[in-house]
Amino acid sequence: MVINQLEHKKDNLAVCSLVFGIMGGIFCWILVIPLVCSIAGLIMGIISLIKTGQHTGLALGGVIVSAISLVISVVFTLLYIVLI
Repeated sequence: MVINQLEHKKDNLAVCSLVFGIMGGIFCWILVIPLVCSIAGLIMGIISLIKTGQHTGLALGGVIVSAISLVISVVFTLLYIVLI
């Protein structure tokens, strides 16, 4: 019974990574906030993947969403700099 509890333990870094990635995607039109959120989510997701040693869905999803929102945020920041 103890083994089953350990297998289903939630990884808080993976959840935080996914949340920060989503926040970075939602606020991609603001200059600094999405860059910080996306980088923090990316770092937390990578740490979670390394710490657990398995590719859990939340951690992998957090890394992917954070990377996508980081690219979108950089594009919006560059467009803002070029157009103004």
